[in-house]
Amino acid sequence: MEQSEHLKEKRPGHRFPRRTVEEMEFQRKMRLNHFIRQAEFFKLSEKPDFVQAKKWLLQALRIEKNHPIANYRLGYLLYREHQYELAVYHFKTALDGTETDVLSETQLILANTFLVNCGMAITREALRELEDLELRIEGEIDQERIERYRAEMLVQEENMLDRLYYRKITAGHETIINEEQFYDIRPDKGELLLRSSDDGKTLQVFGKPAESLNLHMFLTLVLLNQKSFQPYPVLQDALSELGGQRISYNYMRQIIRRIRDQFVTLNLIESTSISSLDSSRPVQGFRIHPNWSVTILCRADDFIHPIQKERSDV
Repeated sequence: MEQSEHLKEKRPGHRFPRRTVEEMEFQRKMRLNHFIRQAEFFKLSEKPDFVQAKKWLLQALRIEKNHPIANYRLGYLLYREHQYELAVYHFKTALDGTETDVLSETQLILANTFLVNCGMAITREALRELEDLELRIEGEIDQERIERYRAEMLVQEENMLDRLYYRKITAGHETIINEEQFYDIRPDKGELLLRSSDDGKTLQVFGKPAESLNLHMFLTLVLLNQKSFQPYPVLQDALSELGGQRISYNYMRQIIRRIRDQFVTLNLIESTSISSLDSSRPVQGFRIHPNWSVTILCRADDFIHPIQKERSDV
């Protein structure tokens, strides 16, 4: 009697098709990227959970120990926790990069800056230990020689260590700012100011107080900051990647509606019918209304960016 394919697979000795090297590498990369996105989800959420973020980054590094982005972000979390020796290791690994992955220019600048700060913190701790040791040592010591080397260890700009670094993104151009600048910036007329910090995520316009946003509303406005109109499926995929968790098509529609309802008087979002690559019928596309300019303020290590490739079919 002829057997079905299902029964053939079940019989003893049957071998399932072996995955190719390319398929295995693709799956490895998918798992790696998933772990990194999950870490970003916990770090960016309304109530940031840095412990969970670290766990996911460590999972990613078990797959690829030299991955620059995972090392950079873990180094940043360790830096915030004052674990400077461990942070140095991960920043250096991130700076080395791999054959296929490297840090962005902004991340390169920040990683080197954090390395300097880590070195300064380690130097300060060494000086404190030296002072304690001098008090405990009995007998003669070469004080003149110690003072000479102590002077070489001193760092001129001590306040540098205490700065927290942030990014300012305007019209695709990024600049690095300090904490004082981050909180002092106010929107000009015709400007939407999107600010993300441990205190939460807000939108502010000229002459009005900042209004709170949830994570997905904030990221959606970041994604809508494009010249071209973006349809629901593109926004859905991009938001799933940025937010670290898969969202549904219907939920994406709800987010757009919530933003419009909350800021109905501002006319933030412009929509129109656009052509679709996979359908003969036009679909609805969205973007921030061109009457508004957008400035995004976020922590240095927040993985916040617009849609990388704008649609070419509109």
